[in-house]
Amino acid sequence: MTKPYLDPPCEFFDRPSVPPEIQELLDEWPEIDPSTARLVRAAVMSRDPRRLRQVWEMLNARAELARAVR
Repeated sequence: MTKPYLDPPCEFFDRPSVPPEIQELLDEWPEIDPSTARLVRAAVMSRDPRRLRQVWEMLNARAELARAVR
């Protein structure tokens, strides 16, 4: 039996309505998943240096992994 409260909700990103920082990210990385986009947006909107640094490190690690796979 599935528990609906554990299923993540579907998310839709309306590209014209996102902040410019997120729009640039979506343009540069079209295959980004919604949960990563949500984390990046939360960090950008918070302007907290620690959160921004963590997101940058995560995105950098994902880019290195993608390069290694190619």
